[in-house]
Amino acid sequence: MIASLGNIRSIFAENKDIENGLKEFTLKLVSAVTEGIGWEIKTNEDYLTGQLRALIISAAGGAGHGATINEAKSRFRRYTSGEQEAIHPNLRLPVFRINVAEGGEEAYQAVKDEYLNTTSIDGKEICLQALGRVQTSELVNDFLNFQFSDAVKVQDVHSGSIALAANSKARDALWQYIKDHWDVVHKKLSGNSVVLDRYLKNSLQRFASHEKEEDISKFFQDKDTKGFDRGLVQVSDTVRGNANYKKRDEERVLEWLRAHDYLKA
Repeated sequence: MIASLGNIRSIFAENKDIENGLKEFTLKLVSAVTEGIGWEIKTNEDYLTGQLRALIISAAGGAGHGATINEAKSRFRRYTSGEQEAIHPNLRLPVFRINVAEGGEEAYQAVKDEYLNTTSIDGKEICLQALGRVQTSELVNDFLNFQFSDAVKVQDVHSGSIALAANSKARDALWQYIKDHWDVVHKKLSGNSVVLDRYLKNSLQRFASHEKEEDISKFFQDKDTKGFDRGLVQVSDTVRGNANYKKRDEERVLEWLRAHDYLKA
């Protein structure tokens, strides 16, 4: 259900009433569970409980749950000061995500430094996913320049852009960067058409407007798209579907949120 809510929030992100109403709904769903499941991993805790904790903390932080955000910030400060045990390995992704979203450039730089220095098997992947939660176009562009530098391996570039595409505050800047730096993007990823195809699909299919679909189609109209042409067709179909869904159900979603008191006056 949390994943479905995230998808709905993504499609209707331009409507601030819906965005805020869905945040309120998410908070109602997760607040009690957040307080109950806590932050500490218990002895002999099963795998699914650990997964649930990470999911709930991430959802609560993303919806603006104050206590969760404050705890994530506290643990992050301790972690970046050298107290590695402040963040359990299972909670690094939600804690890093919350801090990048809430902590501005300082937290962003700290997670980028973590990427460069981590020795954990999944450490770089976690950092790339978290860095995609940046909230300004300046940090989006810095992150994309970092992704397309030698610091990030070709096969890992898509991880950061998946996170940017899922971030409504970064999505437009991501597409603008692809257009403005197409030669750079193409040069790094075109050695393997599967990698480039995957990158474009994951970066562009979150949009929900016919205007954006037309812009994407127009941009690639005079490009050699051999090897990723089918992916672009999928992008167009998905974006059109999102746009049609948005047009059809926007008022219905607003009506439901209003009827259940999730819209603040």
